[in-house]
Amino acid sequence: MKMKKVLSLVLAGTMVLSMAACGKKEDEPKADKGKEDGAKTITILWPETDSTQVDVMENYLRPALKEKFPDIEFEYISTTDNTNSPIKTMSASGDLPDIFFTAGGDIDAVLGAGDALDVTPYLEEGWLEENYANPDLVKNGDAIYFLAAGQNAYYTPVFYYNTALFEANGVKEPTNIEELVSASKTFVDKGITPITTAGWVSSYSLIDGILASAAPDALADLHTRKCDWTDERVKKALSYFDELKTMKAFSADIGNKDDAAAYSEFQAGNTAMMLTYSWFNGDMTEEKLGFVPGEFNFPAADDDYIQLIFEPRKGNGGGYTANADTDNPELLTEILQVIVASESERHNANGVNTNFIVEKPAEPANDLEAERMEAYNAAKTYLSVLPQAQMDGVTIAEYTTLYNMLISDDQGYLSENFIEEMQPVWEANTYGATE
Repeated sequence: MKMKKVLSLVLAGTMVLSMAACGKKEDEPKADKGKEDGAKTITILWPETDSTQVDVMENYLRPALKEKFPDIEFEYISTTDNTNSPIKTMSASGDLPDIFFTAGGDIDAVLGAGDALDVTPYLEEGWLEENYANPDLVKNGDAIYFLAAGQNAYYTPVFYYNTALFEANGVKEPTNIEELVSASKTFVDKGITPITTAGWVSSYSLIDGILASAAPDALADLHTRKCDWTDERVKKALSYFDELKTMKAFSADIGNKDDAAAYSEFQAGNTAMMLTYSWFNGDMTEEKLGFVPGEFNFPAADDDYIQLIFEPRKGNGGGYTANADTDNPELLTEILQVIVASESERHNANGVNTNFIVEKPAEPANDLEAERMEAYNAAKTYLSVLPQAQMDGVTIAEYTTLYNMLISDDQGYLSENFIEEMQPVWEANTYGATE
């Protein structure tokens, strides 16, 4: 049974990459690696960055590859740092593995260096259409560099909250941005920190969420380049961020906080809310938290709201990639097919839908997830967060630096300062508009 296609994705515009060599390298293909007994060895770089990725690898991906390719020795290399990927260094030194996981910050470098194998010629005719609910999201022009599960189209930024703290302090679930600011002020006045979040999560959701809540038309116009950061609607919307920052609504030093630290704060009852992505749903249970959690999306003033998603720019979804410098592209393509199928099976088994079609599509894992998906399905427009869909690698890096200054404890750096420095960065961004 095919999952519901997301027909209204604004980010599904055609991507243009003016890069010289984004395909298979033809000169001096590397020799097959193997043990002394002649068995082939395939190296796979994978992200050991969270419990989801560990579960995917240990309980789905490895067993599936072992069953499918019993005569191949797989060597698994893990990377544990979300912010300092080794991909660029490996690319520069010519040491990329046969298969490697490419995250958003590495995509431009991988494509620009011609490190990613275009698997299109090695897929059976019709395979893409038979296995993806929306095959168009996988294509980069006529090429396919990443076979990704596509769960990011269903992952959304979410506020999880401590219902006991809300009830004890007379705070109701916010239904618009003004109520979120008001609720935060109530908690601050009671000596309770309103919001915790991991630094990377906030940089990939907080500005977008405030814009989606306070000025959805301006956020859509940023995607289509009908406006820029100096637009008065953008400035007015981000004034809500200034209110939250100046009242100290965020826990200290969130720019340097990781997921585990933010979760520990929330679990301990030290904050009323945690902003994260919906893949954290499995940890948001009464059994794990010690209190009953609630959840809400970024609040909007009406029902015709923009649903933010984590899906990268069309054809640049990241995920597992085959090294273009190979003498056996057919084998690496087949391995990628097994990887994406096993990864998708895991996600759906845990209540997460994927663009890749599986035999048993996900059902909501719990009431919170059912509530989130009800809101997701009711949205009229789906927009990826700006760093995922509208910024090239250089722009993301500079945006992150400026955002970290904005979210810092420095009360002298507010949205006015951020906009002033972000605007020229935005103008130099090589990614064009998406419709």
